[in-house]
Amino acid sequence: MIEGRRSLARLGAWFGRASRQAEGELATVEAQITALGIALDEHDFSPAQPGATDAMCADLERALDAYDAAKRAFVGDRDRADALDVLRALDDGHHALACLDARLAGRPLPHRLPLCFFDPRHGRAVRRLPWAPADGAPRNVSVCAACGVRLEERRGTVGGMLPAPRGAVGEGPRRRPVSTAPASTGSEPGYGVAQERVYGRGPGAGQVRLPAVGQPAVLVVHSDGAEQVTVVLRLRGNQRKGYTLGDGFEPVRARVPLQRLGNRQTVRFTVEFRGSDHTEWEAWAELPDAIPEFTERIHGRGGDLVRYTGPGAPAVLHHRGRGEVRLLALDDDLAEWTEAGRGKGDAQLSVHLPGPGVYQVQARGTWVIEARVADGT
Repeated sequence: MIEGRRSLARLGAWFGRASRQAEGELATVEAQITALGIALDEHDFSPAQPGATDAMCADLERALDAYDAAKRAFVGDRDRADALDVLRALDDGHHALACLDARLAGRPLPHRLPLCFFDPRHGRAVRRLPWAPADGAPRNVSVCAACGVRLEERRGTVGGMLPAPRGAVGEGPRRRPVSTAPASTGSEPGYGVAQERVYGRGPGAGQVRLPAVGQPAVLVVHSDGAEQVTVVLRLRGNQRKGYTLGDGFEPVRARVPLQRLGNRQTVRFTVEFRGSDHTEWEAWAELPDAIPEFTERIHGRGGDLVRYTGPGAPAVLHHRGRGEVRLLALDDDLAEWTEAGRGKGDAQLSVHLPGPGVYQVQARGTWVIEARVADGT
């Protein structure tokens, strides 16, 4: 009887792990769908703009159709762990946008390889290599970068499918506590608790513990590769809030606002990369004190948060890059309060800083904010 209970307990634990893994994979796929939708919303091409061609319009239409197909497949196929139809649709959408970008820049259309032969969750293949199954004839297959390395390491051997590389899509992020304390401490409940960092490679889902219950915070995101990152916060119910970080030319070092929402203790989020599926990243929550301060001048890349310490004053926002740029003033709960300025592409915008506080930069390029204080400096 005791052994039977132990067997049932082991079986229950196995099913629990499998369920959590499947849930993580679904969250990753959902993050990829959201990221494609954000890329479509933020793209600055319009079929009505001067110079637009039929081929450009067809690329955009193909990307929109792929996005709709991915959403339909995801809703109708949530119980499938691999969601191949969703991944193929997303691949079609990203390739269509890449073709559109190439046409706009006057570059050759990008060469397209299929999804990784060994596991479509690994994303787009980057090359073709010879492979032979057990007792089978060798043939060329399309593989992702990680599987290509593993295949070359096993050159001269035959056998079944390669195991999925560590950190592949669907492997959930890793956690470990950090020794650094929150940016400030106090007597309120929840302060002074050691924070955890969440680690991952490529697209994935994570959850961080807030440094203070019932207080606003920031999600700090770092990556080790020069990739543009989309972070999607999972709020109450089915609400989602997406942020684009980085400019694609430097590793990401940025912050996302976690506005005060009741007495929640944790925040769930997903991470998606526009380029490589193997970029490593880490994220953790800190108090708003972690936001960089400025009085006269500050610069950055992509979306981020800054804290202005001067009085209300006019300012200039310089932006270099494609897409829209916005400067938002946030309230004490880190919720959007008012828009200080908006522009598009390479721009030099005259904006107004209402006063000291936290501001959010929404951009895909590099930017500089210069405040014009009373003495004219």
